[in-house]
Amino acid sequence: MTVKIEEWSVLKRWNPFNSYKLLAQVYRWRLIKRGAKIPQPALVTVDPCNICNHNCIWCNAKVVIKKSKNMLDKDILIEIADFLKEWQGSPGWEKGVEAVCIAGGGEPLMNQYVGDFIEKLISNGIEAGVVTNGYYIDKFIEPLSKCTWVGVSIDAGSKKIFNKLKGLSPKSENFDKIIDNINRLYEYSRKNNTRLGLKKPGYGIGYKYLLHPENIKDVFKAAKLAKEIGCKNFHVRPVGNTWDNLNNSYFKFSDEDINNFKEEIKRARELEDENFNVFAVVHKFGDQFQVANYFQNCYAIFMTCVFMPPIENDYKFVVGLCCDRRGDRRLELGKFNKMEELRQLWGSDKHWNIFDNINISDCPRCTYQPHNQIYEKVILEDSMTYKFI
Repeated sequence: MTVKIEEWSVLKRWNPFNSYKLLAQVYRWRLIKRGAKIPQPALVTVDPCNICNHNCIWCNAKVVIKKSKNMLDKDILIEIADFLKEWQGSPGWEKGVEAVCIAGGGEPLMNQYVGDFIEKLISNGIEAGVVTNGYYIDKFIEPLSKCTWVGVSIDAGSKKIFNKLKGLSPKSENFDKIIDNINRLYEYSRKNNTRLGLKKPGYGIGYKYLLHPENIKDVFKAAKLAKEIGCKNFHVRPVGNTWDNLNNSYFKFSDEDINNFKEEIKRARELEDENFNVFAVVHKFGDQFQVANYFQNCYAIFMTCVFMPPIENDYKFVVGLCCDRRGDRRLELGKFNKMEELRQLWGSDKHWNIFDNINISDCPRCTYQPHNQIYEKVILEDSMTYKFI
């Protein structure tokens, strides 16, 4: 049975979760060719640490957390921010990396220098977004308020469901603290007219919700709470298996689950107004929310990358090529002590050899599925005759 899920309201079509925005990068991505100097990424992800205070049942970073409890130190974070500003790729793309997603790999705000990193990015003209579980927001209110967006991964609308999915004690008060932290950040941003407090649709605080069979009936409750505490966006997408556990059946959704989700989203969407949006992002999945990686090759490894703490202490940082396969050494571009070493490897034979050896069947649900489809269908095949606007 196929149940159609409306991802967003018609009037809210132009939103940060609409993958059509990737078409704006067509002219950059056309330059990705073997043997050529390819552009630097438009966006990179930075994982400040490999530690976390929660134990989510679906964690996609357990592989690295088990192997390493390391952090990127302050000097490396500042060095990364400066490198991204001046990283130059193909002629015509000399302005550096434009945006950074600070995430994990763990809980990024457990690194005490994240605030300094955000401040340096902003001063370098680079936009910053943060994905956090929200527990330490109160320690970084001012720098977080300067971000374009802050996404808080809560994944529940009640303390009981939250504690169960996060691997916490039933008596844990983390949920209440996180809800209070979000409201504090909202009020600070609103009162001080910061970037995070601007009224643009894609800006602001997002209440992030990974849909799981056990939290489906909490969706409306969570959306209602999100609106009450000042969130701009309520963003829900199905959970998926991790790359190292693709055959796990625990995350399979029944027809009843999908029907219930449709009804919950319908109720949640009634809460929408000009300042609150509900997005059900399912276009990267199949009808039953299964993996649907409909592309042949992963060109996305030339479009973005992930800076991570090293597992071995002989190096200062590691660069991976896929946020969905953290800890998979087949997708590591290298371990580095100097930024110049990364510049030399970007677009190198080693980079292309990784591309040649990727087996798409080894991938979980792909964050960059639309990137790869656009490259293959729009750029290589010109299926949209995109020059004819």
